[in-house]
Amino acid sequence: MKVCCAGMAPAATVADGLARAGALAGEARAAGADLLVLPEQFATGWSATEPRADPSILRSLCRTAAEHGIWVVGSCYEGYLRPRNMAYAVSPEGRIAASYAKVHLFSPDGEDAACTPGTVPATFEAGGVRFALAVCYDLRFPDLFAHYAACGADCVLVPAAWPAVRLAQWDLLVRARALDGEYYVAGANAGAGSCIAGPDGELVGEERGDLVIGEIDLTKISAMRTALPVVKDRRPDLYAAWKECL
Repeated sequence: MKVCCAGMAPAATVADGLARAGALAGEARAAGADLLVLPEQFATGWSATEPRADPSILRSLCRTAAEHGIWVVGSCYEGYLRPRNMAYAVSPEGRIAASYAKVHLFSPDGEDAACTPGTVPATFEAGGVRFALAVCYDLRFPDLFAHYAACGADCVLVPAAWPAVRLAQWDLLVRARALDGEYYVAGANAGAGSCIAGPDGELVGEERGDLVIGEIDLTKISAMRTALPVVKDRRPDLYAAWKECL
């Protein structure tokens, strides 16, 4: 299973953004990718205080996936009064296979006041791989990623709009979450920095213009978890008890 992360800056208009996403889907499929991840709010641009919902974005994602015969994970807002910051996984048949509302909203810029947080994790199966969804700021919260590891996820897909001034932290966190869960983490960032980290925390994949393409190798996950059974050795029973002492 080959995953492709796109790095694209927000376009001037939604129509331009959707056209660019369609072109990238074609490029990804031509390069042999089975799944494309687009950045957070790729069509409208991420805004903490002025989120813009546009129903045409999700419809376009479904058409793009079906047209190119590729899985597409894209981000858009849902709702108009304190909308949710969503990530959708769309199958090559153009059907929505999973949806996830960003759980951790970026309070430093006021996203928590403008948007409604999600409460439910999301996973889906594709090509024999179990994928999970997260969005941008979620990377800073390892509890979500530990949950996905416990659920048997093989790869967490992360659309993001991570700022350029903190790209070193983005790189570190993508790799750290992958190493924590001993699985793959694929991050598609608006602009620069899109990357894929393997279960040993090392970056994998090949850069092709605005795309990074990497193979999800289940044998590497199994080998890592056999050599260092971190996921198995966690003690969630104790962690829950400790919370009662706070």
